[in-house]
Amino acid sequence: MDRNFFIKLIQNKNVIMFVTAIFFMGGILSYFNNCAIHAAIIITFILISLNSCKLISFKYIILWSLIFYVGFFNAFLRIKTNDDLVKIAPQDAIIYGQIVSIPTGDTPDKNKFFLETSNVNGNDIKAKTYVYMTSVSKDFSNINIGNTYKISGKLRLPFKASNPSQFDYGKYLQNYQAHTVFYADYENCELVNKKLNLKWRFIQSLNNVRKNIISTHSKYLKSPNLEILGGIVFGDDAVAPPDYIKDTFKNSGLLHILAASGMNVAFIYGFWYFILSRFRIPIKFIIFSGMFVVTLYTFMTGLGASVVRAALMLIFVLAGKLIDRDSHSVSLLAFVASLMLLYNPSYINNIGFQLSFIVTFGLLTTANAILELINKFKIPNWLCAELLIPIVAQLWVAPLQMFYFNTISTYSIIANIAIMPFLSIISFGGFISSLIAIIAPITQNICAIFDFILKYCLDILVNISNFFSNMPHSLIETTHPSVIQIIIYYIILLIITFMLKFGISKKRITFALTTILILTLSTVSIPNKDTEILAFDVQNADAFLIKTPANKYFMVDTGKAPYNNGKSQAEVIILKYLKDKGIKELEGLIITHFDSDHSGGAPDILKNLKVNIVYINSLDNKTYTSANIYKIINENKIDYMLAQNNYKIYNESDFFLNTYKAEGKNDNEQSIITLLSYKDFQVLFTGDAGIEAYNSIKSTLPKEKIEVLKVGHHGASGVVNNTMLSEISPDVSIISTGTNIFGHPNKSTLDTLRNTDIYRTDRQNSIKISAHNNNYKVYTYDTNSKKFKLYKIYSTKETS
Repeated sequence: MDRNFFIKLIQNKNVIMFVTAIFFMGGILSYFNNCAIHAAIIITFILISLNSCKLISFKYIILWSLIFYVGFFNAFLRIKTNDDLVKIAPQDAIIYGQIVSIPTGDTPDKNKFFLETSNVNGNDIKAKTYVYMTSVSKDFSNINIGNTYKISGKLRLPFKASNPSQFDYGKYLQNYQAHTVFYADYENCELVNKKLNLKWRFIQSLNNVRKNIISTHSKYLKSPNLEILGGIVFGDDAVAPPDYIKDTFKNSGLLHILAASGMNVAFIYGFWYFILSRFRIPIKFIIFSGMFVVTLYTFMTGLGASVVRAALMLIFVLAGKLIDRDSHSVSLLAFVASLMLLYNPSYINNIGFQLSFIVTFGLLTTANAILELINKFKIPNWLCAELLIPIVAQLWVAPLQMFYFNTISTYSIIANIAIMPFLSIISFGGFISSLIAIIAPITQNICAIFDFILKYCLDILVNISNFFSNMPHSLIETTHPSVIQIIIYYIILLIITFMLKFGISKKRITFALTTILILTLSTVSIPNKDTEILAFDVQNADAFLIKTPANKYFMVDTGKAPYNNGKSQAEVIILKYLKDKGIKELEGLIITHFDSDHSGGAPDILKNLKVNIVYINSLDNKTYTSANIYKIINENKIDYMLAQNNYKIYNESDFFLNTYKAEGKNDNEQSIITLLSYKDFQVLFTGDAGIEAYNSIKSTLPKEKIEVLKVGHHGASGVVNNTMLSEISPDVSIISTGTNIFGHPNKSTLDTLRNTDIYRTDRQNSIKISAHNNNYKVYTYDTNSKKFKLYKIYSTKETS
């Protein structure tokens, strides 16, 4: 690219502020990802290289280096990694504390909120915990932000992210300065009479106003229109929409409208300005009062990141108007981002924060560049905006949507264009009718008229969502892009934007294509031809994924069933990993037996993946889990097979899988036993089977050494003995276990296995074994780096 052009570009105020914000964010990200030293070295090298080429001056090296370290140390000093509650968890406790977030619930019988404790079990402990509260009566009307409560329940540490792709709940809570969770029943919650200070009276009053407004709307609007209106106007924590509405809006790419966003802030100020200007109110009063109204609205929505961003930008723009100063759009966006992160570095991990800023940046850059070209054709601005905003927004948000949700909404752009006119009416009418709803009961009839009109717009909105949601391939599942791939994508978008902005020449086209080609080639990965086994950490349960050299996939067991209407381990751990890796098909699913800790996740696997055949140990099991699995198999016409003894279920070059069916006295001993063979490497999966099952099938097992034994029944007693170990001679034993009341793994079992290398999912987290030629490697999952780390290399018997 032209050197003079680059130098001129770097002197642009928008570019300087944007790059400064990027370095500030880089410092914060380096803290959260434990890579400050590596990031500092890379940044220093880049800056010195640019300076040596005389593209930037030395002052920018000093400035941006300092900004990077300010970002890092701001996060380091402000983010706590633990608190006093962590030191005493887990235990049953009685806590006193104040609710400091708007209570929300996905279902009528559940409520969640952050609570700042003042006393725990009689001891003065000041910390923050996240409370999960259930209620038989489904009535949480007395739970309100700002109030102090005495609550009895269970104090626990959040589940660790011990598997690849698993959501790190501990890190999520850390973003809100909380490090524990507290489970309680509403019946064990008591309101403590305590006078609120001015701050909490104000916040509680705003929340009460919001609840009263929604209550007034509920007289004239029914579900799901009430929840949709509440989400559009006040945010996704106003009224939880039904699951089917969430699903259809997700599939159609309209889920974002169920949460208050920056668009609402613009609408509200626009409406306020329009109304007051009609009465010829002085402009300064309109601006000051508008800033006040926007601030109140922001607090009322619960201070969501996107609303805060929009409110701050608007307030700075309006303040500039008062002193006759123009704002540079990208500079202002970068400044607001930096200001928010200076106040709370954890904002950078907030999905709403990321989406809001990246979409706004795209609209300020790419959309403006395209708009300047389109204006030459004299197309009305309103029509350009109607079409352009959804397209550009989707282009900029797509990588993050893939990164966090593994999906792309095929018709999102069209659906968003279709709803724009109705969304404007709903936002305007919802805001005005909400103002009217405050002045009850005099204006109730006026509110009813507004809601009567809004009902039809909301119905149209639902119909549009349903239409696109039900179209073929409305939601495409994608792999999990790496951070490098996302950065490359945005670099390419910026290159295209600059070419649109500053003109297209042969030189710039050549530079752009060369850069895109190099960046694209850098992300190409060579197919892995190793045999791999992944032991998911699913607590005291079993779930194993097998990858063949030809990249075919099998699963042995699926983890636990969901608890108390929650989600199964298959849904939150296994399926997320499979989606991230782009695995949409299983050659086979082996359900060793129908205990819930082995088969409980099978329904989710069968519903969300193409499974070519299911292997089961019984056709007449009477448990709830087995009945559900039989039903899904029959309804979806999935092939299934009753496991046979010493039966080869799969074969490819140097690799095969055999099943063995033991004739034990109980269900555990009747588990399907699976043998994996790859060249001289063998693994025996035993389900919950033990010595009895092994003795019944050992005559049909190959006489070769078995390198890896998946220990039966989570290491319970009676699953191995010295005779069994001497016959199969494993080097490695894997025990899939976690916190339990059964005493797994049993001490006698561990003593028996002492001459093998024992790997336990409760200690080493998820475990991966990779076999190639004459050796195999064992990796354990590191929760800090979020990567598998090599633990040990073993040789197969030919080289041992």
